[in-house]
Amino acid sequence: MIPSRILVTRHAEKPDDPINPHLSDAGCVRAERLAVYIPATFGSPEFLFATALSPHSARPVETLTPLSKQIGVAIDSTFADQDYGALAEEVLSQPQFTGKLIVICWHHGNIPSLMRALRAKSDGFPDPWDPQVFNLILQLDYAGSSDPNMVSVIEPF
Repeated sequence: MIPSRILVTRHAEKPDDPINPHLSDAGCVRAERLAVYIPATFGSPEFLFATALSPHSARPVETLTPLSKQIGVAIDSTFADQDYGALAEEVLSQPQFTGKLIVICWHHGNIPSLMRALRAKSDGFPDPWDPQVFNLILQLDYAGSSDPNMVSVIEPF
């Protein structure tokens, strides 16, 4: 009972103002481009996950919102940023995710821990994640195995 593929990405660019919880103009452009790029490159995801909204950040949800509208799939934002382990457990164990394509948009500080929880080999992803990197997608292919093959995909924009 495992997905066929999980794409993990960081939210798009944030503004210079550290208390602004939204995407910057550049981040909004990236989010719009992802709405076209992800389905064209990987197929249409069946499930979308983003960290829960908080007073500090709406960026993961805002990053996936154009994709959600484009493909007609709601964003599950019920998992808080620190609840990456519970999210990983759910997507790797619940039957509704079997054989599906899932996109997860998270905060960079917890992506390495999320990747370990998703059973990725620890030498295959950035740890720590560079705070200046917004264009990296980590592609986990499970291919019937609980140990995924991981590929780093650089967005071409």
